[in-house]
Amino acid sequence: MRRTLLALVLICTSLAAEAKNPQRDPAMIAARSKFFGIENVDQRTGQVDQSRVIISWITNASFAVAASGHVMLLDTYVTRLEVMPGRTPFVIQDLVDLQPEALFIGHGHFDHADNAAYIAQKTGAIIYASPETCDNMAIDATNNFNNHYTGQVSTVTCVPMTSRGSLPGAEMVSIRQFEPDIRIEAFKHLHSTNTGVTDPDAVPIASPSKGVCQPTPTQGNTFPCNLQDPRDPLLFPPGTLLEPTFLNIATSRQGAGGPIAIFYVFTVRGPNHFRFVWHNSTGDIVDSCALPNNQPGTNPPVPFEPPQQANGCFLPTTTVNGKTVGANLASIMDRLRPVDVQIGSVVSLGFNQNGERDVISYIAHVKPKVFIPNHVTAVAAEGSSLEWRAGYIAALRAASSSTNSQLGASYSFIPEAEQPEALWLVDPNDYLRPLVFIPSDARWRKAAGDRDDD
Repeated sequence: MRRTLLALVLICTSLAAEAKNPQRDPAMIAARSKFFGIENVDQRTGQVDQSRVIISWITNASFAVAASGHVMLLDTYVTRLEVMPGRTPFVIQDLVDLQPEALFIGHGHFDHADNAAYIAQKTGAIIYASPETCDNMAIDATNNFNNHYTGQVSTVTCVPMTSRGSLPGAEMVSIRQFEPDIRIEAFKHLHSTNTGVTDPDAVPIASPSKGVCQPTPTQGNTFPCNLQDPRDPLLFPPGTLLEPTFLNIATSRQGAGGPIAIFYVFTVRGPNHFRFVWHNSTGDIVDSCALPNNQPGTNPPVPFEPPQQANGCFLPTTTVNGKTVGANLASIMDRLRPVDVQIGSVVSLGFNQNGERDVISYIAHVKPKVFIPNHVTAVAAEGSSLEWRAGYIAALRAASSSTNSQLGASYSFIPEAEQPEALWLVDPNDYLRPLVFIPSDARWRKAAGDRDDD
């Protein structure tokens, strides 16, 4: 990856070598075997196979990941965290017993950052997030301590990604914790939005199944039904939720951190430099629009981060590296290539306006070999993942048209030969199903110029 036209910020953290070579801990061994597969975990030490990258879904946009033997969490929210395993086949103690070294938070909304401070306090894991979300992590840690939830540790280590108030795409941050095994970089991008520009050429993603989802005069049929199978509650009746019982580890809603979104890039050093990226929201890089981030109680609305406007969009005159905010982000994603696996949000708040256009635009610039969807149990109804898949496929097929005749000029062209393999995730079937990638496999081989050896 060539870092041109980007400000470079280096963040150094102490290496936790002992975390990669843990001492025998039966609870940790059991948890890692549950999340990553018993065949991938040394049953004497708990060490995860260092020759593999293993990605295990734990609901919504949250994943447990093992790469080069390092264990981490991408987001920490669990859609239905219960006292006893239910719809989700694990409990909060399992996430603690996993003993992650780091927690990467995509943005600070509850359906991504809940539980992060608690897990960090229990394990000593470092949190990586926007500086504004780090503010909330400090609040959460104090709340936990004051309520005697975590014992002795009243603080957490939260390393801020990018400068406070910086424009999306203005900085590329390097995270050194897993060096020399894994190179990690991050940049601020755009949270999805339903307040921006409506695209009249949006590909419909409504499900016509049984006629239950009818078009409306204002929305047409560009929205998904977002329905849950009526049999679903019978199969997975509500259990005893964690929060109302003895523990409230939700994220504070104070401040500006909620919709400030971070895009993470992981490159596993080795013969093929296996690269995977993760983003838990998919914004409108076509129109440079994101979810509004306005100060509460202001009328007219006052943005936390001008020059973002009250509707969440950036003016065309707001530029980064001589480009609009969205165009600059697109150019950064172009420079990430070659990407082997993209773990990306397939549910955008803008589905009523633009269908799956924004999702397709991210894929068109990243150009992964494999796409893994996320955000399919919050905003999206539990069990609705296959409906969103239908919309994704419809938009992808339209984007492969050689003339792009079905789409407006704002759509990206993705030839069929360049479309990624989709490893779709369906709630609740695919929780804790290890997706295993072997970085040394010839499938991930790259040309010498793409090796990214620095």
